[in-house]
Amino acid sequence: MKIAVCVKLVPATTAVIRIHADGSGLDLAGVEMVLSPYDEFALEEALKVREKNADSEILVISVGSDAAAKVLEHAYALGVDACVLVKAPDADASVAAKCSAAVLKSFAPDLVFCGKQALDDDQWLFPGYLAELLDMPHVTAASACELASVDGKVTCKRRVEGGEETVVATLPAVVSCDKGLNEPRSPTLKGRLNAKKKQLTVKTPAELGTEVVAFMSALKIERYAPPASKSPGKVIMASPKEAAKELVRLLREEAKVL
Repeated sequence: MKIAVCVKLVPATTAVIRIHADGSGLDLAGVEMVLSPYDEFALEEALKVREKNADSEILVISVGSDAAAKVLEHAYALGVDACVLVKAPDADASVAAKCSAAVLKSFAPDLVFCGKQALDDDQWLFPGYLAELLDMPHVTAASACELASVDGKVTCKRRVEGGEETVVATLPAVVSCDKGLNEPRSPTLKGRLNAKKKQLTVKTPAELGTEVVAFMSALKIERYAPPASKSPGKVIMASPKEAAKELVRLLREEAKVL
């Protein structure tokens, strides 16, 4: 079985993100960068599937700058078979999906795992884009996943409001992974040492055999700005009766909600 995993390098959830003074972008200097947390579930699920299916191989892809090699080294340390870095530093979700699809078409995966969303932009766009480009069914936000051994199908469960939904997809398929799907493992010391001996395959969009115009971002960000500052709250120091009168006055005259 051929298994692919798509991963992304993102700022750590504890990082303090600042905006350049001119609003042109995010200032990530000195910010700790990590594997997107939902992608950890995708990697772990790929490893679990390989453990249950002998002779399976795992290919991991990341689209981004040279710094994205960090997450691929992590994947090698976990024991994946091959990693590809597509150098496209400013890629949005559509470009990242096109780059990944171009790599995967030659790999011909049976299963593609990815996180349900990247923690930096929170857009939820990449998995859907990728499934459409590969012409594969797509199960979103899987919280449980079971691969059938005979009929070539994957059964996933996903949380919905007030309950749980079961979705069955025919392979090949794209599955985006949610929290709770599994418990991601950590690399061993031996795995980390082995990872340093392995080489990444590095590609550029131009080398993937697709027209350059296809790799132009669909999304253009004009400017970044912090949220507007909120006015401070008010504390009414009075008896309950007087406080109630003052609260009604403020809601009517200042908040204008009455």
